[in-house]
Amino acid sequence: MEYDESSSSPEEPLPGTFSTLSKVGNTVRRSTGPWTPAVHALLRHLERVGFNGAPRVLGVDAQGREVLTYIPGHVPRGASPDVATDRALFEVGCLLRRYHEAVSEFSLPPGIEWYGGADLDAGSVVCHNDLAPRNTVFRERSPVAFVDFDLASPALPAWDVANLAWQFVPIADDEGCVRHGWTSPPDRPGRLRLLSDGYGLSDQERIGFPELLARRIEATASGIEALAAEGVPAHRRWVEERVPALVRADRDWVEGHREVLREGLLRL
Repeated sequence: MEYDESSSSPEEPLPGTFSTLSKVGNTVRRSTGPWTPAVHALLRHLERVGFNGAPRVLGVDAQGREVLTYIPGHVPRGASPDVATDRALFEVGCLLRRYHEAVSEFSLPPGIEWYGGADLDAGSVVCHNDLAPRNTVFRERSPVAFVDFDLASPALPAWDVANLAWQFVPIADDEGCVRHGWTSPPDRPGRLRLLSDGYGLSDQERIGFPELLARRIEATASGIEALAAEGVPAHRRWVEERVPALVRADRDWVEGHREVLREGLLRL
């Protein structure tokens, strides 16, 4: 559906990882890819079921870019102490639970595919797969919406929770916490419990969560390397900047603190 251009508003560039982004009036314009039809089907489903924590699809503009509604608010760059407050951790867990409930009955129409395939194991839902402060809209210090659904595809819900926790707690070694803006490392097990309580993670899921968290972090490191090997410019740059090594430092911290994290999750 072509978007009816009736605005003469100037374009304002927005930061983005995979897509070229611009704000035009009350809309966002994004470059598209083979995954875009699947994302549009997902976003239209979210609109039908009344989930207000995601942008709406308006169509495609004359330049072939998707047109989405602009969600007003602040999109932070990272999980600094002023962003990832205790309240925000609990609330972002609640927001993810509402999203997973909203997509629980969604199935992709035939003939279109997700970015990177899909995990169709029993219990899978359409995960966002890139949840982080940079893809979360805040208003009055509370998370109100997720954006950038390009990497969405089915997986077990806890896969999304793991990425959310990694990015928001943050689950990182001491140096990584400093990079997020913390002058001293926060109480990572306690903050992980807050986020998990907001989501409503079951006791059974909490038992194996540290191991899942380590696998989720490693998947990011290996995914960056795979796309760099395919020649994707952004990922090649990240490899040159040793981003996978920094990611694996977080994984190593999780593996060295599995029992502490598990005890925190289960209040042992």
